[in-house]
Amino acid sequence: MANLHKPGDQTGYDADRNLQIMSLNMRTTFYLVAGAGLDVSTDDDDIALASSGASDSKGAHKDGTLSDWEKDQVIRVITLTAKSAGSTQLRATLDGSDWIEPLTIRVLHDATCRQVGKATAQVTPELRQELQGMALRDAVIRVAEDQMHSAIAKSNGFGVYNMASNLDWCGGFAYWCWDQACAIRGEENPFGAKSTVLWSPQRAIDWAMQSTTPAQLLRYEGVSPMDGKGQQDYHDIGWCGYDLKPADIVLLRAGNAGGWKHVCMVHEVNGRSIVTIDGNQGSPSIKMVNRSLDEKLSDGSYQLVFVAVMRS
Repeated sequence: MANLHKPGDQTGYDADRNLQIMSLNMRTTFYLVAGAGLDVSTDDDDIALASSGASDSKGAHKDGTLSDWEKDQVIRVITLTAKSAGSTQLRATLDGSDWIEPLTIRVLHDATCRQVGKATAQVTPELRQELQGMALRDAVIRVAEDQMHSAIAKSNGFGVYNMASNLDWCGGFAYWCWDQACAIRGEENPFGAKSTVLWSPQRAIDWAMQSTTPAQLLRYEGVSPMDGKGQQDYHDIGWCGYDLKPADIVLLRAGNAGGWKHVCMVHEVNGRSIVTIDGNQGSPSIKMVNRSLDEKLSDGSYQLVFVAVMRS
């Protein structure tokens, strides 16, 4: 069966949603595999124009990301050119019938190919509708995924998420995703109005220890690492029903119980492991990481500490 394969630069491409985000005048390439004889076009050439070779591309067969089956097929190169803002679909048809799942193409004015932009609640109409139809936690993760597929993830990301360009931005990214999801949905951000509360593991712990905070610290015991005050009793995952959920905050220790290095968010929970979505990761600068819930440091402390947010 014919299918599309995205080679090279993945900017704006969300394979799970069969979605390609493009900025104005951007060009991007797809392979049409097993597509000999199919008619290739978009529903609206004024939004995005598709041009394709009619014959097999010998150079495409050298692509190491192709499966053995795909390499044995005719491979045609499709070039998409973004012409004007809007949404359309790329199709490969025979006698008017689709032979691939149509690819949704969304052309934006945003040069970074992200649907959630810098300004508060700045979002495309399509993604706004999507976010408003899901639970808040899922909306936070959806915002983070939008950024992960953008051009920002291909750069170093510094200076983007309401932080100075000389500051590590992992915690600022987590806060920004929560803040944008809440603003788009018209809800109050449980982390409050100050993004600094998640700028480091130490700040996140200090915030979560406050009696008025709508969150619970898990796997941390002792005083605040910010000012040495207060006292946090140890609670493991599941205490009083505080199980891990998507968009909960993950704090990574370094070396021992008193060392800290990173802030990220739970993307999904899989038994004794989790997948996190992380900013400030180099190249790509936003990515998902598999982590074990049982990982311990040399002094016996768990590597991962959690801020479980009291929101559904």
